[in-house]
Amino acid sequence: MTADKIAAHTASLASLPRAYHRINEMLADTRYGAADIGEVIRHEPALTARLLRLVNSAYFGLATRIDSVPLAISVIGTKALHELLLATCIASAFARIDTRLVDVADFWHHSVYCGIMARLLSKRLRIATSEQIFVAGLLHDIGKLAIYHQLPEQAEQILFRFADSNAPLYQVEREVLGFTHAAVGEALLHRWGLPAVFCEVTAYHHHPDLSQHYRDESWVVHIADALSAKVEPGHKITRGHTALPTFEPNTRPQIPLTESLTEELAADADTQSIEVYGMLFGSLPLKGASFDYARNKRTEYE
Repeated sequence: MTADKIAAHTASLASLPRAYHRINEMLADTRYGAADIGEVIRHEPALTARLLRLVNSAYFGLATRIDSVPLAISVIGTKALHELLLATCIASAFARIDTRLVDVADFWHHSVYCGIMARLLSKRLRIATSEQIFVAGLLHDIGKLAIYHQLPEQAEQILFRFADSNAPLYQVEREVLGFTHAAVGEALLHRWGLPAVFCEVTAYHHHPDLSQHYRDESWVVHIADALSAKVEPGHKITRGHTALPTFEPNTRPQIPLTESLTEELAADADTQSIEVYGMLFGSLPLKGASFDYARNKRTEYE
């Protein structure tokens, strides 16, 4: 099976709702205003509730309460609304995708944490668009879930090899499958018709130097992923002797990191990620510990 075939099958199981595509069209059309978009979203009560909870959360830290979608658009803007809409729709689309190989709640908490960390880095260093980079971080590992669901036997082999190897997970994937979760994720996002920035960041989040059009975004997600690798739901990132993460071989951070900065970012990410996770994936309760496969040797999220 190829990366594209896995993506095609996953896309048929987890399609984005019609409301997303309609609202996406309206956001790109100047004939429609906030009231028009709000009217469409109003007919999707669950979507409306999730969006308003996110807008009123610590994620934005607004001083006033937002009680309608049109008001949310006027406060945070259409671009931010689009990214939050995409995040909520993805959460809904993957509600039925499960796997025995990993704890799906832990998987999504890591993904949310990475998105939050990428957003915090983006805002602090004024790199990329903060809401867009949050979604890029949220999606970076989505190919893993597709592989685990579509190819459980090969995925189990990959995870056992990974546990007994010093090689990164994507390298083990390539040895077993001939392709990586990054390729599957890129193919899936293409099939969903998502913007090129998400496709490219997903494809190169392990090798940001190879990114051609969105290198800054790819670097931010790469570093956010490294800062999120040791996360345990409900706990802080591992600190002490490993305050600064280890990056991929033959790459160097393009973003200036210090221990004090990583400590500060982690403190904010700890709080925000639990809140945002609950809003997006409230039906998947966190168990308070990240998934360790095969003798607790290495975390699956490295």
